Amino acid sequence: MRSNWNGLPNNKSLFHSPLNCGLPIGNLTSQLFANFYMNTLYHYVKSELNLKYYGRYVDDFVIVHTNKEYLKSLIHQLSNFLRSNLQLTLHPKKMHLQHYKKGVKFIGAVTLPNRIYIANRTRGNFFTAISKQNQIVQNQKPTKTEQEALLSSLNSYLGIMKHYQSFNIRKKMIFKNKTGLSGWWFNYLYFSDGMAKFVLKKSLRRKANVEFH
Repeated sequence: MRSNWNGLPNNKSLFHSPLNCGLPIGNLTSQLFANFYMNTLYHYVKSELNLKYYGRYVDDFVIVHTNKEYLKSLIHQLSNFLRSNLQLTLHPKKMHLQHYKKGVKFIGAVTLPNRIYIANRTRGNFFTAISKQNQIVQNQKPTKTEQEALLSSLNSYLGIMKHYQSFNIRKKMIFKNKTGLSGWWFNYLYFSDGMAKFVLKKSLRRKANVEFH
């Protein structure tokens, strides 16, 4: 139903696209198509601007250079290129010029020389996800659907965090008093793979398979 989009910002909806174009947010096809579409920017940056240190994930990109003034000049060049060739605009509030020693925030992490940390925003979202799961087991046992939802939700965050120096952070966030995951959940699952994944206990998996068949 179209009413499901009520409250969604206009810039997040294809119903309000001024150019009658765009991609639905969240779909796997959106990420794939965006990578193909942004490939033009890659060739411009590498072949015409001859920038060596450039990285991109879908529509987020980072450029590293020793000359601060040159980086500032790139804003105008890239803005013109994106507008004229791809009908895209740089977000005015999402451009950051940062010295490498202070770290660079990029796709949910902070990159420093020889280290990559999880960003505070990602940690905050993980805490929120844990809190939502704790509310489920306050007054009742979780259903099979709720157990699967927990695995999907928390494992998605753990899957991101395991790529960074975050072992102690993961351990602390899961087992921290008051704000950590409720002990009730450990009747149904356990921490595995170096605290990087939640797994449903075998007895419950066997029960689920019997019910399924």
